[in-house]
Amino acid sequence: ATGTGKTVTAIKIMNRLFDESKIKRTVITMYGNDLLEQWAKQMRESFKTKQIYYHYGHNKRMNDFIMHPDEAILLISRDSNNLTKLLSNLEKAPGDYKDDTLFIFDEVHGAGSHSFVENLTGKISPYKYRLGLSATPEREYDDVGNDFLLNEIGEIIFEFSLEDAIKKGILCEFNYIPLSYTLTEAEKQKKKKIIAAFNAKKENGEPSDETEMFTQLSLVNKTAINKIEEFEALISKRPELLEKSIIFVQTMEYGRQLQELLIKYTDKYHTYYADDEKINLENFADGKINCLLTCKKVSEGIDISSVTNILLFASDRSKLVTTQRIGRALRLDKNNPDKRANVIDFILEDIGENDNNADQDRKEWLTRLSQTRRIEDEE
Repeated sequence: ATGTGKTVTAIKIMNRLFDESKIKRTVITMYGNDLLEQWAKQMRESFKTKQIYYHYGHNKRMNDFIMHPDEAILLISRDSNNLTKLLSNLEKAPGDYKDDTLFIFDEVHGAGSHSFVENLTGKISPYKYRLGLSATPEREYDDVGNDFLLNEIGEIIFEFSLEDAIKKGILCEFNYIPLSYTLTEAEKQKKKKIIAAFNAKKENGEPSDETEMFTQLSLVNKTAINKIEEFEALISKRPELLEKSIIFVQTMEYGRQLQELLIKYTDKYHTYYADDEKINLENFADGKINCLLTCKKVSEGIDISSVTNILLFASDRSKLVTTQRIGRALRLDKNNPDKRANVIDFILEDIGENDNNADQDRKEWLTRLSQTRRIEDEE
């Protein structure tokens, strides 16, 4: 589960394999410079006698790693072209690297993408030591990607769920606060037009993608304006829910509308979108910013243990994204030993015949999860 020590587990596995001379090198791959830098810091602290190379951002040292591969660690961005090039170069290098190289895939579900399937099928599995890490290892609605992960990286060998972690006190308990909302007449009409356009294409024999229709319908829900009104009704009574909070929205435009409300209750907030500077994330981690408004940037991997409140203006049908997002608030905080997190969610009240029941399913799941309690060790 999120926040229960996947990185520490990987480091212990690396140490064991290095100590027993079963591996001579490790390649660690993941997506996003923030997460790569977090891993780089831990590698420098844990493996002072190893040479550590980086191949992401402005650092392009794959060739140095290939030239000096023994007792070395390579941190490389999760890009199928990067890994294809690396594996091709290792194939040409003298010696058999397949028996003494460990590959670690952090947030391994991302390695089941179409480009990985297309470019790397059959190229990872020959390596003896392969480790995938993820709170949500299975890709929802993607059998091809899941088969790739199973065949290339391997079966799930150990599981530790959110429920397990909360019961053992490794993650904190949380309150779940679902807010009901309705669509405006304009939003309802927009959804009718989306459905009508899909049906018209279908009747005319034109290519019509039902998945695309549901994606467009879902976007209307995710950017519903009445959520902001319901949110203000809550925040006006409980402004503390903006303290140490991350607010997830679907679009920057929706975020701008929400900012007009936030400014009434706090001036210590900032956006963190794709083009925003990393300093905003650092200031949030240091407590200089109280509230972070974002799309997907901090969903995975980033460890900011002080986060207490998660606000889900945008929620995916997939449990994967929701698990990653609420996990940001469930980490224990040594500066707040009595920490109890809050998850604020939005549930559509007037479900149409073409809407799936994703909101209600998520509400039931998170309600059950929020009822999980720490089990004190018996004397």
